Amino acid sequence: MSNEVLKVDADLSAVKEIQSVGGDTVKKCYQCATCSSVCPLSPDEAPFPRKQMILAQWGFRDRLISDPSVWLCHQCGDCTKYCPRNARPGDVLASLRLLVTKELVPFKFMHTFYSHLWGLPILILIALAFILPVMFLAFKGVPDLTNPISFPYNPEINYKIAFMELPARVVMIDLLFLPLAAFVVIIIANAVSKMWNMYLDYYKVPVAYRYGFATVIKNYLGPAIREILAHSRFEKCGANSWRANPHKMLLYAFIILFITTGTVFVLADILGMHTPWNPFTHPVKWLGNIGGILLLYGVISLITGRNKAVLENSLRTAYPDAFLLWLILFVGITGFLIEIARIVPVFYNYVGFVYIAHIICVFLLFLAIPYSKFSHLIYRTTAVVFDLYYKDILKKQGS
Repeated sequence: MSNEVLKVDADLSAVKEIQSVGGDTVKKCYQCATCSSVCPLSPDEAPFPRKQMILAQWGFRDRLISDPSVWLCHQCGDCTKYCPRNARPGDVLASLRLLVTKELVPFKFMHTFYSHLWGLPILILIALAFILPVMFLAFKGVPDLTNPISFPYNPEINYKIAFMELPARVVMIDLLFLPLAAFVVIIIANAVSKMWNMYLDYYKVPVAYRYGFATVIKNYLGPAIREILAHSRFEKCGANSWRANPHKMLLYAFIILFITTGTVFVLADILGMHTPWNPFTHPVKWLGNIGGILLLYGVISLITGRNKAVLENSLRTAYPDAFLLWLILFVGITGFLIEIARIVPVFYNYVGFVYIAHIICVFLLFLAIPYSKFSHLIYRTTAVVFDLYYKDILKKQGS
């Protein structure tokens, strides 16, 4: 028998990093495995979060970043509720998801801005640094924000582009958000590819089972999306089961608003139907308002529910959580305020200011997709797809 001793040194810098982003209770864990026992989402073949807590205590950063189980946790709070040491495993895994988000993307300073309160004014300045020059360019100078006929509904400034004639506000939105959308899509696509390859290496998936992109999308994305739309994993949670319905409504709201935005782009930018539409008579406005109502219901329910859960010590709301929720809330509020300002005479002269505020909020929300907790929308979906894919591989290897 060999007497060789394997020495493992903890990476203290990694441990401190985990503690600094919300996992400050990680050292309280004494490996009783209660968390994995009570978690309704923890699979028998690869239970979490006990394993992740061990790795976090030793600072195995690379292994944690490459572990899809980090994303399969929905921070439902069951582990925290029953943990005898108040080690809050769900909060630790939430901090690990922040580390993964930061690791996957370039321009990591943007992630830092989204993760700290002091970064908020910097983010607003970044948004204005893009919005104001584009606005001045589209409106051929500095518009009068107190006069809606000057901004945003100037009838005199139009641009002839191919067979289309677009008003200044449409050109402004296109110049601002089409490049931003392309930037976000490129970053997310690169991050998902990097994430997927890390998972393949982490589980040492044989080359024969490393399917191409089209095969994975065809066989596993559909079931993953159906699962996410049904929120079947969310609904298994016990301690904070209230989160399932508002979270689902918020997801549906984003889907409806995405459809609305796409429809508006086709109608306004391609078909030239760009007159300000009446919210009471136009069907696209009806669809957008339904999405807006669901958005406000979902986000307000999550904010109030989280506040209650914090008081009950079953959930912790870190700054990245709060920032995203309040940003979504302001997107919804400013969106409805634009409509109100247009139809209520006493507020009509303030529509320009509300319009700018709404654009800032939407800009920051778009930019938040790769750099904030909003990235869960993409990265958790990728992890769920991989989970279905890997389980299928295990079945094939066993048959």
